[in-house]
Amino acid sequence: MNRFNLNDEINIIIDELKEYRNKLHKEPELSMKEYKTTEFLYKKLKLFGVDEVIKVEKTGVIATIYGKDKKKGIALRADIDALPITEETEFLNKSIIQGVSHACGHDMHTIILLGVAKILNKYKDTLPKSIRLIFQPAEETGEGAKYMIENGCLDNITLEAILALHCWPDQPTGKIFSRSGKVCASSDKFRIVITGVQGHAAHPHKTIDPIVIAGNIICAVQTIISREISPLESNVITFGTINGGTKENIISKEVEMTGTIRSLNPDIREYIHKRLEEVVIKTAEVYRGTAKVFITKGLPPLVNDIEITEIVKNSIIEFLGEDCYEYNPDSSMGGEDFSYYLERIPGSMFRIGCGFENEKNYPLHSNKFNPNDDAIITGIKALIIPTLRLLGE
Repeated sequence: MNRFNLNDEINIIIDELKEYRNKLHKEPELSMKEYKTTEFLYKKLKLFGVDEVIKVEKTGVIATIYGKDKKKGIALRADIDALPITEETEFLNKSIIQGVSHACGHDMHTIILLGVAKILNKYKDTLPKSIRLIFQPAEETGEGAKYMIENGCLDNITLEAILALHCWPDQPTGKIFSRSGKVCASSDKFRIVITGVQGHAAHPHKTIDPIVIAGNIICAVQTIISREISPLESNVITFGTINGGTKENIISKEVEMTGTIRSLNPDIREYIHKRLEEVVIKTAEVYRGTAKVFITKGLPPLVNDIEITEIVKNSIIEFLGEDCYEYNPDSSMGGEDFSYYLERIPGSMFRIGCGFENEKNYPLHSNKFNPNDDAIITGIKALIIPTLRLLGE
């Protein structure tokens, strides 16, 4: 970064970026409906003079800042979608769209990457390699990363690494924290349909009660986690819904249950799928009923590349100081579709603090979530510094 002073560059544009963030925050858009956001980003990137800016088929933007080597580069990703949550904050520029808000900080991520683009584009003629900018829709529904990959966001250039960040209200603004290896869990859905024999509640011996079967299945399935897998591994099976019956004195014919399976280990993920089906079907048979299990694979585990995460950590400590960096000791059982990129390119996702020091900070996905927009400054630094190192600076 000898050619420019990063603090000076940020100071020049920070007020502009905060205005952009206010605009996006006021007009949030749900997954795969980010049409205005896409148009806004397209126009700004063109205005900045970014070499190649492409609006994807439905929503999302792929842009490329070409350095000296136009065939190799680094990718940076920001998610742009909002959540179906009505905002209840005191933020002056809170959402004007009823039932929709940026309750996960994606407006912050978007503006951070836009700021990175504006700064680095000024110095593109001196960059050793190129930078691919991915403004991705639909992270919240888990479909956006695959959609962008299918639409060529990783094509026509050899991408040697990919980086992304996420706001984190539990940490004060100014902090950057990361971990190597397992970061987020896989997330799969299941549906179980149990079939019995309907009859009168007064004559249960003439029926096969699927509600009783369901209760036993719930208990039996939990032993997969507690008795078949090492307690040192993190895995969760959650039943989210149970539906069955129409009246208090009728033993129903059918019960349907749905839930999720989360795992940090791909091999254990497959084992749980296999055992869930076996346990459900066999338990139903014990109680004279039948059951079918339908599993829909979702997000794979997010696993940060060790070497690239070390580069992120060391470059941030070198340029910003040890006080700005903190090791993240815990994996999360939440899902994140950045994992699809990491199946193809080595990379790293890290977190930036966005909490206020003397105020209550509400969690992600809360209707009161309100990040400190000074975290935009932290985010720009946290992306630019390791990106330049990865480019060969």
